Amino acid sequence: MGDKMEQKTRTEYIKLVHFLAQALGKDYEIVLHDIGEDGVSIAEIANNHISGRSINSPITGFALELLNKKVYEERDFLSNYKASAGNKNIKGSTFFIKEGDKLSGMLCINYDKSRIENIAAQLLGHEITNDEQAYEEMLSLDLNELILELTGFSCDELKKRNLKPKDRQSIVDKIYEKGIFNIKGSIPEIAQLLNLSESSIYRCINKAKQSSNKH
Repeated sequence: MGDKMEQKTRTEYIKLVHFLAQALGKDYEIVLHDIGEDGVSIAEIANNHISGRSINSPITGFALELLNKKVYEERDFLSNYKASAGNKNIKGSTFFIKEGDKLSGMLCINYDKSRIENIAAQLLGHEITNDEQAYEEMLSLDLNELILELTGFSCDELKKRNLKPKDRQSIVDKIYEKGIFNIKGSIPEIAQLLNLSESSIYRCINKAKQSSNKH
């Protein structure tokens, strides 16, 4: 993880979120992600009617993958990749906010093409073709959706009371591998889903970490 965004930087980017939302219009969702040692969270979001997310929603699986793969070390931004929320046709772009050589945040712009395409498909229905088409993001609304997207584990599977300790450890290993524990506030929620105490979750995470370091 990176260093938490400095308060002055955070304040300025929050202003930028609202400026871009007003300047670009209601078809553009603007999201500011704050990244620090205590986890990743949405610091501000505007025009959130596009995805239905809020400040309390988790970071997307796509964004976690960007963090895990440290894409920001080689790129300053990604643009015009495919994203989805319901049946909406969305183009996403992400700007990496760096302080020194550390990533402290991400500014994301999600353009919903649906309304314009419905009105004037013959004029604006062309696709932008570039290397970013290899990326695709699902704008998940909650942690359960994100876990299902990245691990294949459903909420019902996690809540099974007859899971053996090794099964729970296997689930935690997978969740750890995908970086989901980096989401701010995820540990108590996942502990509740797995019917474990937070201290037990931390022990499982430590085992997962040790196992990961061996590979």
